[in-house]
Amino acid sequence: MYAKLLGIGAVYGFGFTLVKSLFPTPILLLLLAEGPSTEGNLTVLASVYMASGLIAGIIGGPVFGLLLLRRKGSGAEVGGLSVVRTSGADLWRSLVLSFVFALLIGLISGLLTMAAYQFGILPSGGALDPLTLIRSSNFSPGYPLLVAWTLARDLLPAMLAGLFLAPFGGGFLYRLYASRRPREDTLRNRQQFEDEF
Repeated sequence: MYAKLLGIGAVYGFGFTLVKSLFPTPILLLLLAEGPSTEGNLTVLASVYMASGLIAGIIGGPVFGLLLLRRKGSGAEVGGLSVVRTSGADLWRSLVLSFVFALLIGLISGLLTMAAYQFGILPSGGALDPLTLIRSSNFSPGYPLLVAWTLARDLLPAMLAGLFLAPFGGGFLYRLYASRRPREDTLRNRQQFEDEF
């Protein structure tokens, strides 16, 4: 299961990176810019931004899986078989789980990007450097709001990636979610499953 979570995370991270590249990001700067840039080496810049999405996916997969598995409940497996219905409600839950998973990846990616500027991997002081704006805040409410805004820049492409990838990974995430349902709910689901078939 851990390998599957890593694989799903890598796919979501790659999808997030692709969607994010459609926004005004260093990847577009790398393709369109001519001559020197105030952001430093654009190849390094684009590589760090792309790597942050992939790494966020690889980190986010096991973390999200662990959060789903730690939910209260005795499990939804009956006789060694997982009973998962395919009703509209379950499809909706799959979509929501995919959406939330992608948001987690976007949040991790934003933190990794900020860390890249903080530790000097990317040059500070450029227009894309979020820490320059955050540090220039002169009043206390501005600091957390600017941090939240910096992280939110990755959440929109993450939301789109979560919606696009829901048919691919939503079912697996829902099966993981359903495996921790209370036993009473499981038995009820099994009875409904047997009644239908």
